[in-house]
Formats: sequence, C-alpha cells, structure tokens
Amino acid sequence: MLDNSTNKFQLGLVYLFAILAVIGIGPFIYFRYSQGEISHALLDLAIVSAAVSSAIYARWKGEVTPTILSFAAGFYTLGAIAVVHFNNPIFVFWMFPTILANFFLLRPTQAIFLNLFAIALVVPVAWKLERTLDTFAMMSSLFFVSIMAYLFARLTEGQRKRLEIFASQDPLTLLGNRRSMDLELTLCAEDFARYQIPATLIVFDIDKFKAINDKFGHSLGDKVLVDIGKLVSARLRKTDRAFRFGGEEFVLLVRNTKLEEAAIIAEKIREQILSQINGPKGKITASFGCAAIQPEETCEQWFVRADRAMYQAKEKGRNCVVLAAE
Repeated sequence: MLDNSTNKFQLGLVYLFAILAVIGIGPFIYFRYSQGEISHALLDLAIVSAAVSSAIYARWKGEVTPTILSFAAGFYTLGAIAVVHFNNPIFVFWMFPTILANFFLLRPTQAIFLNLFAIALVVPVAWKLERTLDTFAMMSSLFFVSIMAYLFARLTEGQRKRLEIFASQDPLTLLGNRRSMDLELTLCAEDFARYQIPATLIVFDIDKFKAINDKFGHSLGDKVLVDIGKLVSARLRKTDRAFRFGGEEFVLLVRNTKLEEAAIIAEKIREQILSQINGPKGKITASFGCAAIQPEETCEQWFVRADRAMYQAKEKGRNCVVLAAE
C-alpha cells in the first residue's frame, strides 16, 4: 500500500496519462481508420483503452496499486514498441515520452530495466534509418534520456523519503511527531473496530521538567529529552511506536496489548528512567497514564483518557503509573 501523499500523486498521473492518451493518440484512431490502416488504428485504440481503463479502475478502487502502475507502464511500453515496428523508423521518437512516463509510474530500478528492454527491441527498427550515424544517434539519445531520467528519479525518490521523515519525525528525539501519532492511532482504531485487535496508549510526562530548563538552560533540558528518546526507542517492540507529543510529554502506542500488559511495560520504563536518566541535580522521574482503546471510542477520546490518567499520576505524587478507568 502506497502512503497517502504518494498515492494521490500516482492517482493524478494515471488520470493525466489517460487524458493525454485521449487527446494525443485518440485522433490517430480516426485518421488511421479513414486511411484504411486498420491494424494501426486498432493499436492506437488499444493504447487509449488501456490508459482510460487504468484510470477508471483506479477511480473505482480509490487508490493506485502497484499492479495498476505495472500494467500501465508495461502496456504503454509495449504499445510504443508496436507503434515503432508498424511504422517507419522515424516513429522511434514515440519512445521518448514512454521512457519518461515509466519513471513516473514505476520505481527507478524497475523503470530503467523496462526502458533498456524496450530500447533493445527497437534497435532493429533504428537500423533501417538511412545512415548508420542516424541509427547510433537515435539509440544513443534514447539511452542517455533513460539514464538521465533514472538519475533524476533516484534523486527525487531520495528527497521524497527525506521529506516524509522530516514530516513525521521529531527533530530532537527522532521519535514520531504528533502528525505520525495521529495516523498510527487511526490505524489502530480501525484494526480494533474490524478485528478487535487491542491496543493501549501509554502517556508519560517528565516530572518538574520546567525547573530544569529554567535553572540550567534548554541545552541540558534537551539532553534529558534526547536520552529518554533513546531509552524508549531501545525498549520498544517491533510493533510498538513512540512519539514526542510536545515539550516533555511522550506517547507510546503498544499494539496487540491489553491494559494490564501495558501497565507492566510502563512500570519498566518508569524504573529505567529513574535508574538510567540523570538530570543536572540527580535522578529524573516521570509520571505515566495508560488507557486501552474502547468500543465506539474516537482516537481523541482514547488519548484524553490516557492523558488524564497521567495527570492523576502527577496528583498522586508523581513517579508512578495510573490506569485509566475502562
């Protein structure tokens, strides 16, 4: 499953290619047919039909799956190759938009292999150009366009991944931020509604953290936050997620875990913070609240119950774990 932003981009591309196919190739169907070139007209019709069908199917599904993208790229490529072979060598220029389109539809490595395969299949047609120099010029241009598009696609993909990390990660602790927390809580709520998979929120807040910042400066306060972030990351299971909610407040999402089991996890983390994290004037403590998701409960209601339990821990004297009422 593609992430939401990527899926919207790919969905837009599928729609765009369908529109371009209708506008750019559609008229050739009529012209070919009117000139008696039935096979050519049918080929153009197949390409347009594939583009439109992909867009309709993606619209019906509400998302773009890898299968749709692979089908579209493969069909467009085979169609371009067929167009080149059915016409005179000058039609090799149809390969240029196909090569570029593949890098939008597929991952860079997949696209480069598909493009090199396609270039190899049009070599026999390129040899029919009047001069050998023209043949080499045509094939070289196709090859260089594919390589440059590959490098650009790799660069773009790397930048997109970095932007996704920046958009979902707290820059100080490297834990998830509130945006990624909201997404994860929504997924857990959906799993609970459909399959009754339990999940528990553990919210904890560093005790008397404001005094550290006020007396010793934010640099020492940031060090405490970073140390706790590292401790939590090392303690999590593969299915768990950790977030910095804001300031000195942290949230742990423990999947497939009931309230009593989460309380044990919270207690162990509380003990680790007490024994392993040192502040400017000695030990650091934290107050914890735990809440398991309930039927018909929204993510916001779920979080509020865990947050209230954490404040109850503060009222009880801090450095303890409180379970929210079910």
